[in-house]
Amino acid sequence: MAATPTVAVVRKTTCDPQLLPREELRVPSAPGIEIFVTHVAAPERRGAIVLTHGAGSPSSAIWDLRTPGYSVLGHLACRGLDTWALDVRGFGGSSRPPKNTMVRALDVVPDVRAVIALAQKRSQVLQVDLLGWSWGSDVAAATAGVHPELIRRLVLIAPVYDRRWPTRHSLDPTWKKVERADFDKYHDPAIEERVVLDEHVAALFRFADENGELYLPSGPYRDLYGPDAPIWDPKSVKAPTLLVRGEKDAASQAEPVARLFQALGSTRVVGVELPGEGHFPFRSKRHQALLQALDAFLSD
Repeated sequence: MAATPTVAVVRKTTCDPQLLPREELRVPSAPGIEIFVTHVAAPERRGAIVLTHGAGSPSSAIWDLRTPGYSVLGHLACRGLDTWALDVRGFGGSSRPPKNTMVRALDVVPDVRAVIALAQKRSQVLQVDLLGWSWGSDVAAATAGVHPELIRRLVLIAPVYDRRWPTRHSLDPTWKKVERADFDKYHDPAIEERVVLDEHVAALFRFADENGELYLPSGPYRDLYGPDAPIWDPKSVKAPTLLVRGEKDAASQAEPVARLFQALGSTRVVGVELPGEGHFPFRSKRHQALLQALDAFLSD
């Protein structure tokens, strides 16, 4: 893994990520399942990228933070990529299966496939770039393995690969309540601006139920830490792949990510370690390091 991200040479632009129009829509994935999508169109399109999310935060709460400088969707759109960020079933604005239903990475591959089809049509591309963070790395990589012909490049941020943590993957209950107070408990003002955390929490609870309560599926934690992890085969991934982890990330640990680097069947693998970063580099005060790593890999 490289110690620091390479700075990409990108076209000078007057594009302001804050001013780009946003579109929210729903796309059918399976009978009774609609997927919530946030779209930011590139003013000068050269490709398209689909973004997935982690076990505790849907895309609608992480990739388009409107605090100036923090929108990953706006940043990538200004660099020529139509951006399509989805909430998989059970998360955010997407359909919620019954609470006794398991939601795991392989179950939501059709959700990603449906959004890829939308991006192909609307952005007029044959292939898309695909990005996943944390559990979303499982989702993105599994999709890339099943549909290699659709993926131009793959980005895995903070992948949690081949780990075991029995107390972390409990599936009883199959859906767990999210508590607002937990975010205050773990907030570190030296790492993250309070306004960014507040925006994230507000976006997360935007889709709470009529009582203001929010429940998320427990299945993703079994994918990450359970006895059958990893649930995807790295050798099935053929697209050029970027692996990004934070130096201080306790979930996406250095040794398992190094093994993943060696195990991937990709034609090209780039590893970047972000100095001083943890599991949420897109919310960090040093989030520009993540954006630079993305620019370097996705600039051509």
